Amino acid sequence: MSVKVLCEVIRNIGDPGQKDGNGREEEIITVEFGKLFERYVTISNKLVGILLRARKQGLVDFEGEMLWQGKDNHVVITLLQ
Repeated sequence: MSVKVLCEVIRNIGDPGQKDGNGREEEIITVEFGKLFERYVTISNKLVGILLRARKQGLVDFEGEMLWQGKDNHVVITLLQ
């Protein structure tokens, strides 16, 4: 499964919102890790690795170095592009 597919899944199941970016409002999409994990586990068991790759490419952002199912279910993942 690819980073591109991950971003599309976030677009489909995420929640639209607003973010103040340098004096202007930007539309963003966010999803909690638990919700993404529930949906993505049926697609791939490599979600965390793909998330880390997507963050390295500047496509998503989230707090922490690693995400763990259960413990980090409420960590918000933001789609940046």
